[in-house]
Amino acid sequence: MKFLAVLAIVTTISFNLVAADYNTIQIADKDFLLKQKKIYNLLFYISQPSLLNPSLYEEGRSYNIEANIDSYTNTTAVKNFLYLYEHGMLPRGELNSMYYPKLRKETEALFRLLYYAKDFDTFYKTALWARIYMNEMQFREAMYTAVTLRNDTRFIQLPSPYEMCPHQFFNSEVLKKAHHAKLFGEHSKNDEYDTYVIPANYSGWYISREYGMEHKMNYFTEDIGWNAFYFYLRQEYPFWLKGKEFGLEENRGINYLYGHKLLLSRYYLEMLSNDIGKIEDFDWHSKFYVGYYPTMTYSNGLPMPQRPYWSKFPYYKYKYIKDIEDMESRISAAIDSGFIIDTTGKMINIYTDEGLDILGNIIEGNMDSCNLNFYGSIDLLARKILGCNFEPSTSYQIVPSALEFHSTSMRDPAIYRFYKRIVKYYARYKMHQKPYNKNEIIYPELKIESFVVDKLTTYFNQFDTSINNGLTMDDAKEAENMLIKIRQYRLNHNPFSFHLAIKAEKSMKAAIHIFLGPKYIYHKPIDFAEYAMYFYEMDNWVVDLNAGMNKIVRNSQDCFFTVPDPEPIEMLYKKVLKALDGSDEFSYAERVYGFPQRLLLPKGKKNGMPFQMFVYINPIEGELIPTMSRVFGGYKFDNKSHGFPLDRPVSNFRYDGSNMMLKDIMIYHKDEMEMNMTY
Repeated sequence: MKFLAVLAIVTTISFNLVAADYNTIQIADKDFLLKQKKIYNLLFYISQPSLLNPSLYEEGRSYNIEANIDSYTNTTAVKNFLYLYEHGMLPRGELNSMYYPKLRKETEALFRLLYYAKDFDTFYKTALWARIYMNEMQFREAMYTAVTLRNDTRFIQLPSPYEMCPHQFFNSEVLKKAHHAKLFGEHSKNDEYDTYVIPANYSGWYISREYGMEHKMNYFTEDIGWNAFYFYLRQEYPFWLKGKEFGLEENRGINYLYGHKLLLSRYYLEMLSNDIGKIEDFDWHSKFYVGYYPTMTYSNGLPMPQRPYWSKFPYYKYKYIKDIEDMESRISAAIDSGFIIDTTGKMINIYTDEGLDILGNIIEGNMDSCNLNFYGSIDLLARKILGCNFEPSTSYQIVPSALEFHSTSMRDPAIYRFYKRIVKYYARYKMHQKPYNKNEIIYPELKIESFVVDKLTTYFNQFDTSINNGLTMDDAKEAENMLIKIRQYRLNHNPFSFHLAIKAEKSMKAAIHIFLGPKYIYHKPIDFAEYAMYFYEMDNWVVDLNAGMNKIVRNSQDCFFTVPDPEPIEMLYKKVLKALDGSDEFSYAERVYGFPQRLLLPKGKKNGMPFQMFVYINPIEGELIPTMSRVFGGYKFDNKSHGFPLDRPVSNFRYDGSNMMLKDIMIYHKDEMEMNMTY
């Protein structure tokens, strides 16, 4: 999952070495600023479209899609949408999930209508119309996808999903307090806003079981940054869109597999920090151990379904269980035989350069699967089974589980059990590949003389999130002057740096990979060769080395796929307005989101917890390969496989070459009072 490239701070004894910087910061021109302002206006108070700016509301009401059909590049998509709209689509106020076929079809039709607008003006007018007449959740899904994929909205900054739909990120208890505060609470004056701050706990505070250790992880699984990242990870390649049509083909299946492998590895390190054992396996016909009590309520008032501990899957899920077992059997057979069957009956060898990508597509069951009818989507079916929610009585009366939204999936411990199974398919595929021989991973011309990491300290600090968009406002004056924030403690860590001394026989470009993994499991030291798959890739960047000794310093804030916390939408909007009136500049990164910087390290323990870092360097062979993600930005890396060199099984080799090093490190956790006294 090589998501982003960042500026690397690289120095030598004599002069600076600069890594390739592909994540540039741009100063917005007037055209970008106007688009940014209009996109923000479209996404404010979607449930109350007439609340702000009556002229825009009237413009949306008066727009006629059919009369302007020539303003779209794909008239078939327009006609298809109008056909669905004329025959009735999901009403406003109802729930929408992309895991229900009819609702997915409608949302995709709206997305295509927005995507195929010939120019930004047509796109904007279409969105103004849809904001009034379409279901709010369908509009939000279609808008986020269209803004991400359209060329004329490239890198427009989108509001964080937890600001747009707080019901999917915060418990009903705190949202009720927010409603109460809006009506009766005392506020503080902050700039021009009447500000209310609501302290929030995680759900484990009042719902936990002595036999359920997962509640110790709520600060992590319910972290809004962790869940927002997963939302964007799946937003990069929407499973319901064809890759070729929208330029989403490159490494689609590989990124699905490797991305979930990294997330699972990161989650497992957090489990170790909380003295929880391995993620247990499960059987579709046995009781499912881990429960989930979301304590969340949807925006229409329906409670999110729960799953008790030791649940037997209900009878109305049996049809899905039968289907998923058939599909799992076919996927296992494909991995072991090395061949899959396409829709024409042709056998395709998956042990080729493109094979893992093909396998990832059929496991996810996305629209690039070479045989969707035969291999189906175990990702979709698993969510329907594990959620334990009721089947909808009609197509428009759904009660989705947390697993049926990407913004809430990571809150349910079941998702990690299922993705452990997915990662096993990935590992099973890799086991069929030949282990790397020494000549493929040892480069004698490079030697890591030393690798030192600063002291690693984690802590919890407070963070405020604006949730106005999730509340109903009385009038425009209240919407413009009131600011309601939820305050939570979240995991964070002090910035730190990697210090490397690397000796090179000659000048060259090289790639440095840093992995983090466990040192002990069940208080027993691990065998690195056996547990290499549990390491997750913290960083991967390119440097220019000089002949001789090179001293390199890499700051944790520069790790290639991480981003700092995004600014609140009200602050960004004010910056856009200032830039438009010429009083300031508005800068933006060429990316929409990334992995939260503050979650780079697991919590560790108060007295220190041992982990291991594996650092590896290899020369760049051939040209760097440019890749551009519409969500995570652009990067250029070498042509090695994802996770190299830890992506294949180890045979008779201990990873002890001169260009690699395994380093014991300690992670310390400090509480807030200790941080104030110590730092």
